[in-house]
Amino acid sequence: MELSYLFRVLYKRKWIILASVLLAVLAAFFLTQNTKPQYKSIAQLSTGFTVTEDIKLSEDNFNISQIDVKFNNTIENITSQKVLSQISYLLIIHDLNSKKPFRTLDKKEKAVLGEINTSELLNQYLGKLDSLHVLNPSIPIENKMIQLLKAYKYDLESILKDLSVVRFQRTDYINISFKSENPELSAFVVNNLISEFERYFKTFRKERSNESRSSLDSLVDKKKQELDNLVAFKSKFLNDSAASDPMLETSRQQQINQFETSLAEEIGRSQNLKYLISQLNQQIENAKSLKSTKTNINTGTNDEYVILRKQYNDLYAEYVSKGSNDPSMKSRLDNLQKQMEDKVPSAEIIPQSDNGPANNIHIDGLIQRKIEAEGQLKSAEVKIAFYQRSINQLKGLANGQGITSGSLVQIDKEIEIATTEYIEVKDKLNIALNMNEGSASNFKQTIFGQPAFKPEPSKRILVLAMSGLSAFLVSCLVLIFLQLLDSSIRTPSNFQKQSGINLLGLINWMPLKHERINVQVMNTESDTIQRSNAFRELLRKARFEIENSGKKIFLFTSTMPRQGKTTLIQAIAYSISLTHKRVLIIDTNFCNNDITVYNEALPSLESYSYIGEELNTENLNSIISKTENEFVDIIGCQGGDYTPAEILPKNHILNFLPALLKEYDFIFLEGAGLNGFTDSKELAPYADGIIVIFSAESDFKPADKDSLKFLKGLGDKFMGAILNKVDNENLNL
Repeated sequence: MELSYLFRVLYKRKWIILASVLLAVLAAFFLTQNTKPQYKSIAQLSTGFTVTEDIKLSEDNFNISQIDVKFNNTIENITSQKVLSQISYLLIIHDLNSKKPFRTLDKKEKAVLGEINTSELLNQYLGKLDSLHVLNPSIPIENKMIQLLKAYKYDLESILKDLSVVRFQRTDYINISFKSENPELSAFVVNNLISEFERYFKTFRKERSNESRSSLDSLVDKKKQELDNLVAFKSKFLNDSAASDPMLETSRQQQINQFETSLAEEIGRSQNLKYLISQLNQQIENAKSLKSTKTNINTGTNDEYVILRKQYNDLYAEYVSKGSNDPSMKSRLDNLQKQMEDKVPSAEIIPQSDNGPANNIHIDGLIQRKIEAEGQLKSAEVKIAFYQRSINQLKGLANGQGITSGSLVQIDKEIEIATTEYIEVKDKLNIALNMNEGSASNFKQTIFGQPAFKPEPSKRILVLAMSGLSAFLVSCLVLIFLQLLDSSIRTPSNFQKQSGINLLGLINWMPLKHERINVQVMNTESDTIQRSNAFRELLRKARFEIENSGKKIFLFTSTMPRQGKTTLIQAIAYSISLTHKRVLIIDTNFCNNDITVYNEALPSLESYSYIGEELNTENLNSIISKTENEFVDIIGCQGGDYTPAEILPKNHILNFLPALLKEYDFIFLEGAGLNGFTDSKELAPYADGIIVIFSAESDFKPADKDSLKFLKGLGDKFMGAILNKVDNENLNL
């Protein structure tokens, strides 16, 4: 949509916009007329979040995001329900006790509250103030207290409406401001809000410190008990060791030495075996990658050998675990070893091509060695576990009680660890106690609120200006939105974008309700040289297109009814008559015979049937009706629920239109709308040219596209469209 068109629309409805602006300004004027002057008081709180010394003591980095979170948390706490409730209590207590209250209730407000016991409620407010409790509306007495606060406008919503708590730019300070009709009230709120916040903060931190101290106390007791148990255990261990038999201790130490020697040997042996197994695995993988030989193995013999080897390994592990002193097990082990020697698998090497399988004999030999090494490793691991268990038992206490390591060094290490843990927990407890008792809050009030001498600017003029501007913008946007919702054609450029057909001419809108069409067309101004009648000039342009088209018989139709066909056909006919050319109008619009009715023509089209050789005007005098213009004649119709093909006789007048051109220069036919009727399609063969008429006030619908598709299919017979009823402001758009 063109911007110029939108500006024209707004200008056309300028009185609606001005009325909206005036109404908004008047409404703002009356609404702000009784506004009371507001006095503002400001207090400032230093948080200490950005103090460098505090950050160094806590060993934290200067993290801007963390500091922003701290400021947000502080502001949230200041404006929390718990803190603001204390301000509400202080304000109501002041007004109920003071001879000079900040606010008083009128008789109407007191009547709404009914009879209240102020002394009883005052005691309740004092109790809530001391305990930092919030009122519960479900309790009757507290619900009455809430209603009294609302009457005085000391409830949370009323306070928050005039309260502002913000961080001052990117500094360490928080500004707290409050506006009210009383300067003393504003100063009272900002100063007491800071003091109540500090009281709440100290109480909250004290509760958290007490919780931490309680948990640390229990942890200190636990660590102290563990340390005492270890010290007592060491004392008992030393006493038992001193009371043991020296000869027994010597024998026990010798056994320990023997076991430790054997343990070292087995550990070395197990390490060698692990290395051997890893090397065998590597050799097996390398052997499998070779493809030069193929091995045929006695599978049955190899399987028997593997089974015997597994039995030998399992029996040997059991033999070692039982002390290696069972003769029967030793005999069975020797027997299994002899059987394995007899079952060692043999292989026959058969050379193959380079693409054959790997040497299976060599691989099986490596696998056999790996199985033997794994059996020996398992035996060594069993012996290692046995030696370690025996050493631990010998190092244990004589009465069977011992600790994990069984040594005095291990006991001393555990005592040292327990002592360190106990000291650390004890230090944390001392820090918590010091914080609870001696640490001070970093919050400091740097500016105290003072009663303002002058009220805040009312900004009433600004409010009125903003109201008018808002009304102007809203009304313009509403009008533009409504115009966008309007899908009517409106402008010639919009019509061509939507239809894509040739535009023969434009006809502006004319008020013809109380005036005949021939008056607007025929009565030219002879007393002036200026031609300022736009309607007549636009008709002349359309007339020029018709006269120079080379066609004589024209069918005027439309896609929908009420597009102005009847008026426009007569206007063009009268305009042509100004050039002294004769026009015959045949009313073939059986759906709406307005041309016949308007000109009081004879309705003879349906009944006339010519029988003869040559047709001329003398033969048609009985059906042709004269008009006020000597150059324009009309053949009327009766009209009804039928089409031309259904009602016209065999020798109807339309068959002889070329003969009538001897008497007339042009013949105009009017057809019904294409979207709903077939009349124009039946009349198309009788016309040389077809012109479709659209009203700029109508919408371009999908059905119109189908009708235009039919017209375009007629080829050169379809001349284009005339856009009717265009606003004078939109003629050039």
